[in-house]
Amino acid sequence: MRIKQRLSRRTALATGTAVLAAGAAVVAVGTPASAAIGNHRVQLCAQGNYAADITWSTGLHSYVVFPGQCQTFDIAGTGPYTIGGFYNVSKAHFDLTTVLPLPGGYNSSTPGSKWGAEGDTGNPNNPPYVVRWQ
Repeated sequence: MRIKQRLSRRTALATGTAVLAAGAAVVAVGTPASAAIGNHRVQLCAQGNYAADITWSTGLHSYVVFPGQCQTFDIAGTGPYTIGGFYNVSKAHFDLTTVLPLPGGYNSSTPGSKWGAEGDTGNPNNPPYVVRWQ
């Protein structure tokens, strides 16, 4: 009788594991690794050791995005915008890159984009830089 009981537990455990694995597979297939950003929006992720922000063509700044966080913003203005960062000690602002619009400027049908501010403000071998993910 003991053997039967152990087999039943093993069978139940194996069945439960298979069901969980199948459920995880369905979730993995049904969920994209990164969702698309909607039109006329920009996502900025601070992946380096410094905070980052966006300066819009209107002269306004986005909220500060702190290291390890992402924020999504509506594009302000129709002209180019600049992605920048802040040095950790002095808090001085620096520009990383300027993103130019297509002819006609940014409008409600402009595809969204994702940007990562990466690198290290204190490491000359890995200085701050920007990567476009979408």
